[in-house]
Amino acid sequence: MRYISLFSSLLVPLILAGSVTAAAEQSSFEYKPGAHNDESNGSCGVEKLVKNNIDIAESNTPGLNPERISVLNWNIYKGQRENWATDFKRYTYKHDVVMIQEAHLGDDLKSMLDTEHQYWALNTAFHYKDMATGVMTASRVKPVQSCGQSTVEPFIRFPKTSLVSYYPVEGMAENLMVANIHSINFTFGVGVYKEQIEKLYDVMKHHNGPVVLAGDFNTWSDKRMQIVEDLAQRLSLESLDYTSHNRTIVFGNALDHVFYRGLEPVEHDTWYVTSSDHNPTRVSFRMKDHTVVNTELAAGESDDENC
Repeated sequence: MRYISLFSSLLVPLILAGSVTAAAEQSSFEYKPGAHNDESNGSCGVEKLVKNNIDIAESNTPGLNPERISVLNWNIYKGQRENWATDFKRYTYKHDVVMIQEAHLGDDLKSMLDTEHQYWALNTAFHYKDMATGVMTASRVKPVQSCGQSTVEPFIRFPKTSLVSYYPVEGMAENLMVANIHSINFTFGVGVYKEQIEKLYDVMKHHNGPVVLAGDFNTWSDKRMQIVEDLAQRLSLESLDYTSHNRTIVFGNALDHVFYRGLEPVEHDTWYVTSSDHNPTRVSFRMKDHTVVNTELAAGESDDENC
């Protein structure tokens, strides 16, 4: 069964080979140099997030185009398969925000990010082959704020992480919140799983603006899916209409999800790939019911310093 296969593929090569070092329970960040203000980095303290969410990005800060915000969500399986880099370049191309789970911060990944997505943050779960691995959010626009959370798997004792980022949107009075999560996997009950979801909710509930929540939720049971659906309901999030999709299925349940609020999905796809055990989902959004602050919206082009 695929669940057992997933368990074995994680534990046997990593633990027995001694190639994994767990990060501390406190979130550990890696950043693209120059992409962030140090005051914006760190753990998701609610008071700090509320303060920074209220502060609107400076008027001269390039923002996302409200008529087209393209998002990609993908668990890349630590880039362990031979063709992962080819697919990564192909599917991340021209996306404004790229949400990655199991990002393995090697030179290949850094080089590809430098080409299209100058701004990125990685919330480290553990070190695999001496390189930071965790959830990463990369973008073509500089985020206003990024912070992370960490919850330790009860059996394997490696953390699963989440990353919350805020992006300015051209002509908008509110920032776009992008929450990226890799959920707890190996549990018999749902106690720790729900704990991780609740920690993320405690941050997200303070944001009243548009939201994208996506990631590998490891929703391989109905109980887990119910917890995620309850989260979406409490935050007034909508789910993509997956009438036809290639999402990874375990025990009859999809693992990867994209939720949103204050946005309208224009088109979306989930591509089938062999370069990971998960398939990438891309969504093109446009803002809806937004308040325009600057009627002269940017044409979507940024200068060399900020793109």
